[in-house]
Amino acid sequence: MGFKLKDDALKATRVLPSAASTQVDGAAIALGHGAKGDFLAPVEFNVEAPALTTTMLPDTRTMSYSVIHSDNADLSSAVVLYPNVIVQTGAGAAGAAAVEQAIRLPVDVKANVGLRINSGASTTDSSARTATLRPLF
Repeated sequence: MGFKLKDDALKATRVLPSAASTQVDGAAIALGHGAKGDFLAPVEFNVEAPALTTTMLPDTRTMSYSVIHSDNADLSSAVVLYPNVIVQTGAGAAGAAAVEQAIRLPVDVKANVGLRINSGASTTDSSARTATLRPLF
């Protein structure tokens, strides 16, 4: 059974890309274990992708969400930890529904985690929507 308790004060968000074929990084959360510590907290992290309209995400086009980690709080030099945790695909002239996916971090995760969002070809400005990364206890 997964963790279910959410704390709305403890979450990070990232605005989605404003153009097609664009990558944005953000939603940084500092794990507080330092560069040489292990992450042993009993917690999962939830990746939350918002609903997208058919204008933002036309049929067959994609928006993908990966979990990244970095030693730096600004997520510079980030490395993909879990690629394509969520991939939304436009379908049925309806865009894509909101999606959530829980993940667990490895013990040797770097000090900061966040999201990398990639918009596919022929998508449009989705910057009115945000993706969320939050711990679940």
